[in-house]
Amino acid sequence: MVLQNKRLCKVQEIGGNTMKEMVYRSAIENKHQFTDMLDEGTYKNFHYAILSYGSHPCAYIELPTEHSLYPLYDEDELAYIDCHGGITYFSTTGFIRPSDENHRDGHWIGWDYAHYMDYTYGAYNTSDNKKWTTEEIFEDVKNVIEQLIKS
Repeated sequence: MVLQNKRLCKVQEIGGNTMKEMVYRSAIENKHQFTDMLDEGTYKNFHYAILSYGSHPCAYIELPTEHSLYPLYDEDELAYIDCHGGITYFSTTGFIRPSDENHRDGHWIGWDYAHYMDYTYGAYNTSDNKKWTTEEIFEDVKNVIEQLIKS
């Protein structure tokens, strides 16, 4: 495992894939905008992305056009998905603003790690608040993809 210090995060080499670790910082500094792509790739033909918003991370999965939920019209169709805090994002126009260089078209679902007992920068944290690693979030991503495959 190789660790390097970067401007906003650490980079880990894990099994040949590069994952950046979340570094918590003020969301006000970056105007509540996306700050870093922690990981992006494909798992079982599903495109996913794990992003940092500074104060907390979020995970996103693109629905392939051949999936039974595509095109996604109603977030209630996602109620059966079990993930951290539940699905809190769905879009048929991609994620991140189209003007952003990291914009991705497509039908995306997502969830965040800014819930009760999650560590978020500047919030009222205790030693019990969970700081999520990119590897842990990727395990959630794989779990959601497995649920999507079974649906």
